[in-house]
Amino acid sequence: MKRTEIDAAIARAISNAETFGVALPKWVAWAPEEFGANADGIRAQRLGWKVVDFGLGDFEHCGLVVLSLCAPISDAAGEPVTALTRVDGHDYPVTQFSRKYLFVQAGATEPHHFHRQKTRKEVTVVAGAPVRFELAWADSDTALSSTRPVDVQVDGITHHLPADGSVTLYPGETITLPGDLSHIIQVMGDGKTDTIMLETSTANNDGRDNIFPFITPTAKPVEEDAKPRYQLLDEHTVPAAK
Repeated sequence: MKRTEIDAAIARAISNAETFGVALPKWVAWAPEEFGANADGIRAQRLGWKVVDFGLGDFEHCGLVVLSLCAPISDAAGEPVTALTRVDGHDYPVTQFSRKYLFVQAGATEPHHFHRQKTRKEVTVVAGAPVRFELAWADSDTALSSTRPVDVQVDGITHHLPADGSVTLYPGETITLPGDLSHIIQVMGDGKTDTIMLETSTANNDGRDNIFPFITPTAKPVEEDAKPRYQLLDEHTVPAAK
């Protein structure tokens, strides 16, 4: 994606949060040069923005903006550490969960995906348009079950669905997803209203634990057509954990 497209997507996410009354940390609007020594913890935990189009080049229809708010310290391979860790002179306790906002534009989707290491996640529709979750159990990394029924909980209430069935969540509702329950996220509604979700999950290596059975996402370099307005979490310079 172009830098201007990335910055526009983040600006839209911030604007949506303001419109819907969702308070965000003050550093979300910082320019790269504002991340000084006081931001060591942000860098070490890789908090911040990520704009994802899955390498498909169609962010408007298939993509989302992620704001990581809480994440475990990771080792050089991206694996969550399991003991007290010292990074750049600061001690960080073990964090066994992650928390992130997901901003998805009107009419956009996130393609079918599931997890192995992330054994459970809770996704709350915080504000905006309703969201449809299309669900199927993973048979393998490249195949989903067409026969196994799906039982899924929304706010503790079990919904009995056929294979590849769906459930729609409205603001305030939370779905509980086991790691191997593959899901498509589709923003519904009037086609004009974006949505904000909050995901809380068990810790994982996000670089390798998002499994897409039907596509092969590719990481492409940012096309630098303008000076960056916002700092991406992948652009943090992170000291090695010790």
